[in-house]
Amino acid sequence: MASKRVYYVVAGTGVVIVSALAGFFAWEFTTSTLQAKYLSEYAARMHYQVDVGASSAIRFPSDGPADLRMGYASLPDITRRLAAQGFEIQKQARISPAMRQMADKGLNLPYHEKDQAGLQLTDATGATIFDNRTPQRIFANFAAIPPLLRDSLLFIENRELLSTDNSKRNPAVEWDRLAQAVLDKLIQFINPSHDVPGGSTLATQIEKYRHSPDGLTLTVQDKWQQMASASVRAYLDGEHTLPTRQRLVLDYLNTVPLSAAPGFGEVIGLPDALWAWYGLDYQNVSTLLRANHADMATGNAYKHVLSLLIAQRKPSYYLNVNHKALEDTTNIHLRLLAREGVISPALRDAALQASLTFNIQRPLQNRAFIEQK
Repeated sequence: MASKRVYYVVAGTGVVIVSALAGFFAWEFTTSTLQAKYLSEYAARMHYQVDVGASSAIRFPSDGPADLRMGYASLPDITRRLAAQGFEIQKQARISPAMRQMADKGLNLPYHEKDQAGLQLTDATGATIFDNRTPQRIFANFAAIPPLLRDSLLFIENRELLSTDNSKRNPAVEWDRLAQAVLDKLIQFINPSHDVPGGSTLATQIEKYRHSPDGLTLTVQDKWQQMASASVRAYLDGEHTLPTRQRLVLDYLNTVPLSAAPGFGEVIGLPDALWAWYGLDYQNVSTLLRANHADMATGNAYKHVLSLLIAQRKPSYYLNVNHKALEDTTNIHLRLLAREGVISPALRDAALQASLTFNIQRPLQNRAFIEQK
């Protein structure tokens, strides 16, 4: 009898401990309280300053698509070549010890990255004689994004991102989606034909297509790097992350890669993609989506925007190889979005009547440099 009582006590204690741990993790995953506290304290140690002379406390990215496109990965080689020609570094950035440590662990340096870069030349009067930016067109700020576009993106990619029920939310992880993705991956080991939906958030997708080699997630280590880097970056401005989450929507729409269009080149961001692939001006499209009338013009504009949100999953396939597959998948999403209340049935019907019209004979610049002189 005594041994049975001991067994029941041990078993009961185990149940209590497991329940307490489950409750703790559920609380943390729901509120992000501890993540917000410790990650914001850690992120506060991420800083840098520009000082005189060459820096021994600096790190450069290697082979992320954005790092290559912006030229950051080439800086060490460029610096060496210039030094060999007699140039000297007058000033260079020094990063903090915590930032060096983070970089040395293989994580991406946390700072607020720019969506657009380029070169502008002005004459003696200040008038612009040359201005080339990549991407050429961007949404200026979060308020410039039509709510219809924002809500459609979040429904497809990251539904909880802008939820106001938790101001400290870590935008790098949606725990329920991540758990489902892990479970599906385990099932796939047994049944290779089992489909594994993505568990990525907008934050980790941005880390991937900016800084992962070839913009891909190939290993568990790649996924960990993206999640950890995005988590630290999310708390750069403190524990409360709503402004950061809004900026993620803006950054994603401005910088998501959408293949390369003939006569245009690499297509970065939805505003440029509307022009490069469809010959549509993003400002006119934004005006229609903001008004959100269920007419043919709005239906046509919305269908083309939605198709690009979908195409980012397989951009070269959808935009260069199989336009019919993109049309069919877009129509499926139109019906789903209407069923879930994201768009009205009337807008769905108007969009279904429209057809995706590709117009890929667009120049890189609206006017040649010589003509601007």
